[in-house]
Order: sequence, then C-alpha cells, then structure tokens
Amino acid sequence: MVSRTQPSANRRQRDRSLVSPLRGIDWSEIRAAYGAFLSNPAAGILHILAAGRHSDWQDWVEARLERQAPHLAQRPIAVDLDVLVQLPPDTLGGAYARHMLRYGFDPDVFVTGANGRECLRQRTAISHDLYHIYTGFDASPIGEFGVAAYTLVQYRDLLNVFVLSFVPLSLTNPLWTLPLLRAMVRGFRMGRKGKAAIAYPPELNWDKPLAIVRQELGLGDFF
Repeated sequence: MVSRTQPSANRRQRDRSLVSPLRGIDWSEIRAAYGAFLSNPAAGILHILAAGRHSDWQDWVEARLERQAPHLAQRPIAVDLDVLVQLPPDTLGGAYARHMLRYGFDPDVFVTGANGRECLRQRTAISHDLYHIYTGFDASPIGEFGVAAYTLVQYRDLLNVFVLSFVPLSLTNPLWTLPLLRAMVRGFRMGRKGKAAIAYPPELNWDKPLAIVRQELGLGDFF
C-alpha cells in the first residue's frame, strides 16, 4: 500500500518531468524578451536565447538534436553569401543567399557559442533562414509564424514556443486571421511529415536544385 503522505515513485517521476524543463531558465531574460520583441524582434530573440541557455529544457533540446545529427555535431558551417548568390536562384544556396541579401540578414547574428556545443548552436541559428527556404515561407510576420510552427515540431524548443505565444495577439488583426491559421497548419504539417532538418548538411547541397532538396527533406508533396 502506498502511504497517503508519501508520493508514489511514478508520481514523483511525473512531477520531476513537469518541473525539470523550467530549471535553469533566466526569467529576467524572459521578461526582457517580451518587452523587446514587438519593437525589435532580433533583440527579443537574443533575450530568449539567453533565457534558456543554461536550462534543462535547452539541454534536452540540444541532446535530442545531437542524436538526430551526430555526423554534424562537431562540423561548423562556413557561409559566404557573395559566393552563394552566384548560384542559380532555384538552387538551395542561390535561394538562401538572395533571401538573406534581400532582407539584409546576417547569417551569424544569432550564433552564440557556449560550452562544447558551438557547432550545433551555430547550425541551429543559421538554420532558421534555411528553413524559410525549405518551407517556402517568406520573412513577413505570417511567414515567421509558419516557420516557427515547422521548427517547433522539429526542435520542441523554448524559442519557438516564445514566438508562437504572440499568435493570439496577432489573430486580433482580421486581415491576418485566415492567412496566419493556414500558415501555422501548413508549418505544423511540414514539421511532422518532414525529416529531421538539422541532420541535412546544407554546405554539401548549396548547388542542388531546391526542388530536389525539398524532396530529400520529405517536403516535396507540399509544393
């Protein structure tokens, strides 16, 4: 018989599983992220990355991604947009470079080194804009929500939970309601159907036609 005052082993395990992901989160950075995001999205993202950097949640996410891509965990990506933009626009590298240059994005802006996982963190940071290319979502707010939905299914991470927490507010704009819902449904479906995108090495596939890249990622049926 289990004592009423002594939780069962299963109950204690469930309680730990519920509490553990929040351990190590810097809540002051969470507050700063919400304060900054609407006026300066890049600053908000940097705050949310800092908030989760030493958390059990982030450690679980990175361990999971390492299992998905053990062959890439210690391999950094070198990105030269001036070289990639010379590729045809229908290739992975050509489409990615044009996307980055069009919006004035820096591939390394969200790269943050830390304690032995620098290569993996560089890949996840750079991958955000690659996922725009893989999924076909643009860099509009609605497109960003679509990519966040796709990436959340792939990563289960704090950053994309944070981004998607702005969906209820965004749905109050009647011009966004249906396009936003469609983008999120499409993003979630792509994330579930597609292969583990972190395991796909873009540096070996820059000159490959984008249609083939999408097929290799399990996303071809969406186009």
